[in-house]
Amino acid sequence: MLLFLVGSCVSQDKGGVDQTVAIPVVQKIVSGAQLSGSLEYWGVCDVGKPRPGFPELRPVSGHEGSALDVLQEMFADDPKMRVIQERDGKIRMAETDVPKDFLEVKIHHLSFPSLYHSGAIYHSGAMAVYAILNTPEVIDFMDHNIGRKVAWEGWGMPGQVVIHGPSVPGELNDVTVAQALDYVLQTFPGFWFYQNCHNPDVGRKISVGFINNLKPVSDASLPKAE
Repeated sequence: MLLFLVGSCVSQDKGGVDQTVAIPVVQKIVSGAQLSGSLEYWGVCDVGKPRPGFPELRPVSGHEGSALDVLQEMFADDPKMRVIQERDGKIRMAETDVPKDFLEVKIHHLSFPSLYHSGAIYHSGAMAVYAILNTPEVIDFMDHNIGRKVAWEGWGMPGQVVIHGPSVPGELNDVTVAQALDYVLQTFPGFWFYQNCHNPDVGRKISVGFINNLKPVSDASLPKAE
């Protein structure tokens, strides 16, 4: 799921790789280690054009080591990218110059609604992110700091990404956007990402998304020798 927030900013042009190719690479590494975390980086604003929007990646095919080691090597060509692992195991990937203002917005109350249909509960990490971006505090931040009242552009909506599964439980009070995003990881392992744009002609654009971990391949799904 990808949700875009639009506003005004001045930022430099940047090289790199296509994020639609790069993010699955990160997903595979994080999933393989059964970890969760976050990714903060600079991209480009004009998302509709085929321009690089992800930090330069170094090939790491066949590299042995922990997920932290592999990710650190993969991002080694980006001097501003820091990759660390916290005590609880979360992997944090962040370019040091990405503004934190959006992630530090304080949400006073947050609940995660579910979609009920035919007696089943449908939910996803993407829908939980949508709930976070719909809070009054986030909308107010967008209005006063980004110049836009809504936190999406009409696509990347929950109805397009719902899956059959659990709901994020409970309610949160007085948490930052970053803390709320981390809370989603407790139910849906994976990583959330926060991208700021690099295109002064369009203005500041923030994209917030959620990437679920890939499901491990079970022995039962592997072909059996005759």
